[in-house]
Amino acid sequence: MNILPQFSSYTSKVIASLFAFSVSSAVAAQGSTVPLNQIASNHSGGSAVIQLTRMMEALEKQSYQGTLTYEFGGPLETLSFKKMIAGNETHERIKHLSGKSRDFLRKTPGGTCRNAASRLLLNANGADEVGTNDPLVRLNRFYSFRRIGQNRIADRLADIIQIRPRKADRYGMTLGIDRDSSLPLMMTVNDIRGKVLERFQFVELSLAPTIGPLHSEQASQRLLIKDRPCEEPIIEQGWVARWLPDGYALASTSQKKPSENGSKTYLSFTDGLSSISIFVAPAEQMTGAVGVVQRGATVAAMTLVAKGGESFKVSVVGEVPPSVAHKVAASIAYIP
Repeated sequence: MNILPQFSSYTSKVIASLFAFSVSSAVAAQGSTVPLNQIASNHSGGSAVIQLTRMMEALEKQSYQGTLTYEFGGPLETLSFKKMIAGNETHERIKHLSGKSRDFLRKTPGGTCRNAASRLLLNANGADEVGTNDPLVRLNRFYSFRRIGQNRIADRLADIIQIRPRKADRYGMTLGIDRDSSLPLMMTVNDIRGKVLERFQFVELSLAPTIGPLHSEQASQRLLIKDRPCEEPIIEQGWVARWLPDGYALASTSQKKPSENGSKTYLSFTDGLSSISIFVAPAEQMTGAVGVVQRGATVAAMTLVAKGGESFKVSVVGEVPPSVAHKVAASIAYIP
């Protein structure tokens, strides 16, 4: 059953998840110049926070390539991943090594706002509702960080960092961070009971990739990234979520008027680690039944709402528990 292109397409899920993994697991470093010892003193789980900070910096600055496995709701995929930083641009390539032949190239201009979390964590000049603009302080309100041991991953020694949600309204993560490079060698998304819902794990990693500029390589698909700075999104009217878990902030929004090939609204929210996306469109433009479905860490909740005698389909997609997605979907309302 076709629920949503963004949810039902397995390839789209792989691309979105792996590229998010490559840009610091959605927690952008944002050019922090705070000394690491000061970061540790400002946060609980000090040594784990230092390692996460180093990981953020490594993901932003290092070129690398490797082979990894990706498990998402049952299927196990093997992929190759390459990342090359050339000047102010970042070039990335994903190639499926199992199943149908697929490969994708992405080029990101320097200074581009690349993901929803970076919009939330961008706010270098303003403070949040508790008076801080430190992204890790924000995250510490909703997650705990702890180093739980070490392991060998891809024939490299890795420190294992556990990120646990403080409430049952979001998922946790486990990271295996390379001792030498600070790159993440493994990432799992876990539910509140610790069950693994999604897993990335490198089986081979090279820190000195012998590859030229990736934009010169052939690929079955090139993913275009618009060169645009981060901006704070604003909703002045239209469809809104009247309820969200604490800590989720509006990251991006777009609306098409009826004259622009149908009235459609897209809203994205993030707490810095996970995201919730909301799609609203006239019911006749959307396929699939109402209800809640889940695959891996991603859940989709669909419902119908009425506005002015017209029915609209609301779809909520995110890395959150099904009950949370359902509650968000039920809270969608139109503000004139």
